[in-house]
Amino acid sequence: MPTFKQLEAFVWAVRLRGFAQAAQHLHITQSTLSKRIAELESTLGDTLFIRAGTRAVPTAAAQDIQASAEQLLSLRERLRQRVDVRPPSGRVAFGVTELVASTWLPGWVAHMRQAYPGVELEPYVDVSCALIERLRAGQIALAVLPLSPVDDTLASEEIAQVSFALMASPALSPPPRLDNDALARWPILAQSGGSGLTERFDAWALTHGLTLQRSLASNSLVAISELVLAGLGAAFLPVEPYREHLAQGRLRRIEGPVPWPRLPYFVVACRQTPSRAVQALHDTVTRNCRPSNAAE
Repeated sequence: MPTFKQLEAFVWAVRLRGFAQAAQHLHITQSTLSKRIAELESTLGDTLFIRAGTRAVPTAAAQDIQASAEQLLSLRERLRQRVDVRPPSGRVAFGVTELVASTWLPGWVAHMRQAYPGVELEPYVDVSCALIERLRAGQIALAVLPLSPVDDTLASEEIAQVSFALMASPALSPPPRLDNDALARWPILAQSGGSGLTERFDAWALTHGLTLQRSLASNSLVAISELVLAGLGAAFLPVEPYREHLAQGRLRRIEGPVPWPRLPYFVVACRQTPSRAVQALHDTVTRNCRPSNAAE
């Protein structure tokens, strides 16, 4: 019979399409992982991978047993959680975008430290596409971002909607409102490729027949906001974090031909049964992400 260690090695080699990557994720040597997969192949009487350079391509036999192997590992984790009454512990690597890092993240960390002191958090801050790739590679357990990827291996849950508005410095003498033609001529600062926000705004603009002129792109929302404050352009910024700037006159809100959007944010995680530490973080994120904190 296959062992759980063999199945675990197999599942992660399939997910990450490589023995080296799977071994790194499981914190074992590549030779140990290769041995476990070879033992599994001997037990099953089938070849499970074809080597292609540094990649390990699953065979048809591997695809046939993948779902069953995933299910067995999930059932084992559920059983562990039922019989383990100890508080959750261990390291949890997870991802957030810059907006999430500057709004909700401090509250999540504070709650986790108080409720689950044995859990060590390791947040990564990056653009949405990079975080999704980290999820697929097994480098992080979950991510909070403005995209819901279409992927059978990932599950998404909407946790909040965030209000955005076009803002500019008073130094630019921004008009109180722009029609469609004026909006198309206004220089917009935006996040660069890989940003879930940019992807969402592009889809929103297309739906409403709007043209947005990009004058500069950066992968940092903080950098964009500083450029806006310096009078170097306008940008769509989240209302709540910049409400004080608006109230004190450092920024002005510009209305448009249609109401500015409220964009959804999601917690995205692998579909496998999470560890108790990951589940504790997931629960903290979903219970302590109040939409009223992010909306107007």
